Amino acid sequence: MSITDKLKTAGKMRDELITTELLVSAKATVRTYAVALTETASPEVREVLKKQLDKAIDSHAKIANYMMKNGMYYAHDLNADRA
Repeated sequence: MSITDKLKTAGKMRDELITTELLVSAKATVRTYAVALTETASPEVREVLKKQLDKAIDSHAKIANYMMKNGMYYAHDLNADRA
C-alpha cells in the first residue's frame, strides 16, 4: 500500500471517527431533551423543549444520513460486516 493510499484510508477513518462522535452526541442530546420534556410542568418550557427536541432529531437524521451515504453507518442492515 502506497503512502497516498495510507493517507486516504487514514482520512476516511478520521472522518468516520468524527462523525461517529457527532452521532453519539446527537443521540445523547435527543435523550436529554426527551427526559427534560417529560419532567417539566411548565407549558411554556415544554414548548421550548419540544422545539429543541425537534431540532436535535433533525440534526441526528442529517448526521446518520451522511454516514449511511458514505458507508460509515449501517442502520438498515443488521447483518452488515463491521470490521
